[in-house]
Amino acid sequence: MLLTKGLEIEQYTGLITGEALPLSAIICQNLPNFTVEPDQRNVEYITPICVSYDQLRAELIKPRLQLRQFLKQQNPDWTVIPGSALALPFEKSFIFSKPEDHYHQHIEKRHGLNILTTSVHYNIGIPDPAEIIRLLDLLRMEACLMLALTASSPFYDGQNTGSQSYRWLSFPKVPNIIPLFGNLNNFINWTQQMLESGEMYNIRHFWGAIRPNGPDRPTELNRLEIRICDLSTNWETTLAIMAWIEARVHYFLQNPDLVVPFNDESLIIVSDENELFAAQSGLNARFSDWLYAEENTIYEAIQKRLEEVQPIAQNLGFGSYLKPIEKILEEGSEASQKLLKAENYAIADIMTEWVEESLEADLSCESKCKTL
Repeated sequence: MLLTKGLEIEQYTGLITGEALPLSAIICQNLPNFTVEPDQRNVEYITPICVSYDQLRAELIKPRLQLRQFLKQQNPDWTVIPGSALALPFEKSFIFSKPEDHYHQHIEKRHGLNILTTSVHYNIGIPDPAEIIRLLDLLRMEACLMLALTASSPFYDGQNTGSQSYRWLSFPKVPNIIPLFGNLNNFINWTQQMLESGEMYNIRHFWGAIRPNGPDRPTELNRLEIRICDLSTNWETTLAIMAWIEARVHYFLQNPDLVVPFNDESLIIVSDENELFAAQSGLNARFSDWLYAEENTIYEAIQKRLEEVQPIAQNLGFGSYLKPIEKILEEGSEASQKLLKAENYAIADIMTEWVEESLEADLSCESKCKTL
């Protein structure tokens, strides 16, 4: 049976040349489906809960195209900016979307401009809270694989960082040390401790690669939220990552004896290092594979897991949605392609072209929705 799923899409807005502008206030005043982020240079929308991948594609692209149309009506040079870090030089001060919001004030004071990133958050529904925690630990050990596939932030402030995901290298992890949880009571107790100590300002201030979510955290949980992924230009990649997550969840549900030993603190270090390596080197990064007790590359680990989950995805009717992952393995991530281009072209020129590629990807996604 297919699981419920949904996406949270963050994106920059600005000029067709790739510079970000603080436009979220005017956007959210006119487009009710959009919400502000702490800084006005990016804006967010959330898809409704879906089961079908075809429906998810439609819910994904409709608000994006509405945003594009609105921006163009306001100014023909305004558009959506691709990537997950501010690639071109930008104003180095926080531009509050809600200056009176105490949480936003806390974020700016504690984290500064490091939160000025965009991403996709993948939510997948799981009815059993106990299973949510087991799956949380298991997927955390593999989260770096999803980052490597979606990496799209090689540039920052006009500089070539040389990394695949500057966003994940710079974005603050909160709290600094996130344990493996093992069971629901451990998660509840830890969350309460973090709130009481001030490590977390509120329940939303848990910024790891993956976290449980639900109507009343930490006690009432109904889904997992994977937060590590960069924003891909190609929406088929986004749907492929959703399919990957769902297929891995089904694989783990079919193997109930797979449990990460949460008392092994060395695995926390392994997980954090794997994420760092993925952000730096993408598919070519070294990967310490807890599940198979071996050292290989992220590329090899993805191939192995893809072989495991393809039969599951085929049986559940969404196997075709995994195909873009094979293409990424062949051609490299978006970040690696941009880094290659940067050997011969200026970042400003790459961004102008990337903006156009983003528009073409949106129109292609819309076209697929119309043909279904």
